[in-house]
Amino acid sequence: MSDDVYEVQERNEYRYLVQEEGEEEEQYCRRHYVSPFLVLSRKCIFLICCGVLSLLALAGYLAYVAQTPPHSFVDVYTDCGELWGRKKDGIYSFKGIPYAAPPVGERRWKPPVDLLKSGLCWKGVYDATHPRGMCAQIQPLDETGQVIGEEDCLHLNVWTPTLRTDARLPVMVWLHGGFLHMLSGLERGYSPSEDLTAQTGLVYVSLNYRLNAFGFLALELLREGSPTNTSGNYGFMDQIAALRWVQRNIHVFGGDPGKITIFGQSSGGTSVWTLMMSPLAKGLFHRAIDMSGSYIYNSSLETAEKDNLVFLHKSGCQDLACLHKLSKAQVLKAIPWKEYPYWAANDLTDLPTKGKFVGPVAVVDGYVLLDTPFKTWENGNGYNDVPFVIGTTEQEVDFSPNYENISLWTWDDYRWFVTEKLTPFKASLPEQALELYPTSDKCPTNDRCPEWLYTTMVSDMRVTCPNNDLASRAANALKSPVYRYVVTHTPSKAVNTSNLIPFSSRFSFHLLDSLAFFRGLKEALGETSPTDRRFQEIITKYFVYFAETGKMPTTWPKYPSHVALLSSNFTTVQNHSTARCKLWEENGFYQYAWIN
Repeated sequence: MSDDVYEVQERNEYRYLVQEEGEEEEQYCRRHYVSPFLVLSRKCIFLICCGVLSLLALAGYLAYVAQTPPHSFVDVYTDCGELWGRKKDGIYSFKGIPYAAPPVGERRWKPPVDLLKSGLCWKGVYDATHPRGMCAQIQPLDETGQVIGEEDCLHLNVWTPTLRTDARLPVMVWLHGGFLHMLSGLERGYSPSEDLTAQTGLVYVSLNYRLNAFGFLALELLREGSPTNTSGNYGFMDQIAALRWVQRNIHVFGGDPGKITIFGQSSGGTSVWTLMMSPLAKGLFHRAIDMSGSYIYNSSLETAEKDNLVFLHKSGCQDLACLHKLSKAQVLKAIPWKEYPYWAANDLTDLPTKGKFVGPVAVVDGYVLLDTPFKTWENGNGYNDVPFVIGTTEQEVDFSPNYENISLWTWDDYRWFVTEKLTPFKASLPEQALELYPTSDKCPTNDRCPEWLYTTMVSDMRVTCPNNDLASRAANALKSPVYRYVVTHTPSKAVNTSNLIPFSSRFSFHLLDSLAFFRGLKEALGETSPTDRRFQEIITKYFVYFAETGKMPTTWPKYPSHVALLSSNFTTVQNHSTARCKLWEENGFYQYAWIN
């Protein structure tokens, strides 16, 4: 006899059941069966449960395998724990990886909290096979917009062709645009992908960072309890925290922590410029590409805090406890979208109104930025001296011009609008502008030419010419090479579908270079032509070369000797738009350049 004794209750009586030596479990169960489902040994119950669970698990696995390619999941070990990612067509992707603590509750409007140092790392294996949500935002940018996203949003994504830790591949870290108010690091056609990774062989990282009031609200009230004694620029601190994560962990994804390129478009380009100037980002990256970023970056913390008092008035709060109790919708709808400081920035896609300025979102806070970028360069210390590319497109504002009917304009309309907008600045200015932007200019298409010339004029004054000046200042300050490009490519057709572009753009619009690099042209245009694809290949070729080497090929000389013109072919010119830029600079129009 064995010593196994089991107690079973039946009809309020106790019976002791003993398994005889050598007796099989099946025989044992049959011998001691008293009534259905009442008297079973614990061993029998365990075996039956295991059998049922095994069958269910097997059925689920077989159903999953039927629709999932084999060997599609992979594991890596970061400094915060194990990650479960996905492999598809030879490319590994890991999405929604936390890089800082959720900035919620008392952590709202505070610098990001490091997961590792604070003991907030996950336990077990973290599922990074699917993306997490975007940061809280409102679309469109006004009080009536739809609130989407979450405050718990500090995640990043990695794509890599290898998980060999000795591969040491160049790494490109993408900082998305969206006025510092909207979008995310996982926008289709506007972020890295498996396809881009496969074609270029680099490692890519994209990230979410706090946006709008959650990421950039400067208020004296928010200094209470702040470890930095500042307010605002929390989104930039998030970006720096993500770069620190990259430095610590990118080697396990096959990347080289000594060969990091940061690149961003629009407010992502402004972010790149910020990181170049911030002592907090020292040594975290080694090349930088600014695509259509801002030129104006000079607001003091005190000025911004005063400007943003309108937010307090709209929110109904007078103290920090009240601010922390606001819902995300209440925060977003208290933002001054349409009144000064005009965070929606609708004015920036038209010739300016004299004396009307957009207030700052990003500020010189004394912590992320110790001084304005231009003064930082002039003082000669504190900035990151790395190879720098500055790019713009020729018709930046054609992605969202201020006039819905601009595609129907006649040349008389064009002349009238230029005269109406510029006369308040100086009576002779409209005639000077019309001479430099004449109707006799060769238009790249057979129609919509007044739109083309007007958006070129606005873009020169707001973006192209100020960025020429930015590039000149960079070239004077940096020992590293500085390169300048202007996209002149006219797409084969107008944009007819895109979640990013609100207008049926026809010319070299804002986003064109980033869409080309991220393989988003086909989605934006419906289909691409051979010239569109050649333009895409040129953008890709030079960006990848720069990420790999920290310089451009000899065919692209450094600024200020030449500017590269990127279209379906590659050319360089000297003194691009010099006469036109001189007009805007001499008349003080750079103060109306893009901000944020």
